[in-house]
Amino acid sequence: MANTQILTNADRRQYQQDGYFILQSVLSSDQLSLLRGACDTLIAAMHDEMDRLRTNHIHISHRNERYHIAKQYNLIPNLDSYVFSELMADICRATIGPNAYLFYDQYVAKAGEKGRPFSWHQDSGYLGFDHDPYVTVWTAVDDMTIDNGTVSLLPFSTMGSRDLKTHIRDQNSGDKIGYTGDKQGVTAIVPAGSIVVFSSLTFHRSGPNTTDRMRRAYVTQYSSAPIVKPGHQEPYHLAVPFLLNDTIVYSQLNDE
Repeated sequence: MANTQILTNADRRQYQQDGYFILQSVLSSDQLSLLRGACDTLIAAMHDEMDRLRTNHIHISHRNERYHIAKQYNLIPNLDSYVFSELMADICRATIGPNAYLFYDQYVAKAGEKGRPFSWHQDSGYLGFDHDPYVTVWTAVDDMTIDNGTVSLLPFSTMGSRDLKTHIRDQNSGDKIGYTGDKQGVTAIVPAGSIVVFSSLTFHRSGPNTTDRMRRAYVTQYSSAPIVKPGHQEPYHLAVPFLLNDTIVYSQLNDE
């Protein structure tokens, strides 16, 4: 997909000022088919793992309610063509600069009529140690509405801060919660194939899925350098080289 004209200077300014921007209907039908098929395959694999463990709950995934399936991009043929695409490169350049590493990837899927919500949080609030902010790319695999639990964001200007706040884990859901006030923020009501881009310091949440259909989003996160927990040598989560001095290096590394 040619995407050199998708991002605008207004998008870049909005990210710097408010910590997010939204790209509507930028994926091709082939890309959507790839993301949907990958999600279905990974949910089936998680069910198998739940069966093996004789449980309906793994981390913050709950069978037939909500799924959080992380760091599986390399298990699905061709999914890396999206994760390390020119579009993702342009998004990284506009947000974190000329160097980028894949830090994390995950599917977040909510089953029809039972999909649980996610509480207000900053993605950085899940790490628990100091680190440079990274960028989250939230791709709508299905049409997103209030009824099916789309994402909502609190712009920096609404929150009045871009600082990392203390997060407390909810023992029932497993969520980490960083804000419990009454601010509503910006709700992303967008068609499938749209992308919501936001800083790891931007507060966001999503509601329950009250429709009768699955609601799926694919999330990729990129950092400007490997993120390493203090006292450790190995990167925290992933550190897959993607951009080096503005140039995509992922395919070069994997072709060697």
